[in-house]
Amino acid sequence: MSAGASRPSALSIAAIAIAAVAIAVASISLTRPAPSPEPAEVEGQEREFYIFSEVEESIDEEALGIPPDLFSLQEIVVDKGDRVTVYFYNLEPEETQEKHSFTMYEPYEMHHDVEAGRSAVITFEANEAGIFEYQCIYHIPTMKGNLVVLE
Repeated sequence: MSAGASRPSALSIAAIAIAAVAIAVASISLTRPAPSPEPAEVEGQEREFYIFSEVEESIDEEALGIPPDLFSLQEIVVDKGDRVTVYFYNLEPEETQEKHSFTMYEPYEMHHDVEAGRSAVITFEANEAGIFEYQCIYHIPTMKGNLVVLE
């Protein structure tokens, strides 16, 4: 070797080897046909949502004739087949005795009354696609939301 030339370092030899392997792997994957997707049962996922009762201070119940109560979450979006768990909390102080409900009609027939200061755990399978309303039967028309079940 001449005085100006240096020996390749172990690091540059390793870099060349890694590059060669990467090129070989890429060329193999380009020449192989992609595997056919096999039909598989798609299982739903576990979905959890937390919903709280809220009071909208800007709604004057006496002047407007509607309750100021709302759900903190007005849209739940899931996929068909998902197992849905809703944790619903009534944040009204216990001394008010203000009851709220989480109510849905067909096909998700359910009604859960929740006393002030209490909570409920609501679990169901989203087995029907579409848009379905949930509501508090005590505070219509303001305390509503939609369950959106995607196909």
